[in-house]
Amino acid sequence: MVTALSPKALCGCIAAKVCLAKLVKNPKHIKTTRLGLRPLSALDLRFFLSLIGNDETRRYLGGPVRGWQAIRRFRTYLLAPSEALVWVVFVGRSRNAIGIVEVGPHKDGEDHELSYQFLPEQWGNGYAGEAVAAVIEIALGALRLNRIIAETQSANSASRRLLERSGMVELRRVQRFGEEQVIYTT
Repeated sequence: MVTALSPKALCGCIAAKVCLAKLVKNPKHIKTTRLGLRPLSALDLRFFLSLIGNDETRRYLGGPVRGWQAIRRFRTYLLAPSEALVWVVFVGRSRNAIGIVEVGPHKDGEDHELSYQFLPEQWGNGYAGEAVAAVIEIALGALRLNRIIAETQSANSASRRLLERSGMVELRRVQRFGEEQVIYTT
């Protein structure tokens, strides 16, 4: 069971795009059995830079992002338009960030995509699966999306298993970024 706390409407919709915040009061804080998810904030810069600068985390995501590119990427996430939601994941009451989960427009322009990145030292604990399941529940429930999709390289077997355990099914395969990608749907 997922609990959404402190709902508050967001603003700044971009015309002709689905504004998640306008669909429902945004579930800013999400709690699961072991995890908390909260909106990304400026205080997360150090964590974000370590996450996207990590070779293992970014192995199937185009490689690590460092320096000014990483800071620009953080700013993009921090100022995510209202059709995208970005949460920082932490364990229990620790408030120490272990990953991020996002729901935002997919490259195809038709769907919303679920994406996630976690620190390698947190892999194997079931945290990513728990966070992903919570965000799927929020996206299909409170956010009233008809479906969400997730895209991962076919070579990323761990991510594919996570998506399948979360109830997503393979929709199609595409060639993108020089690799075969598998697109999953709810």
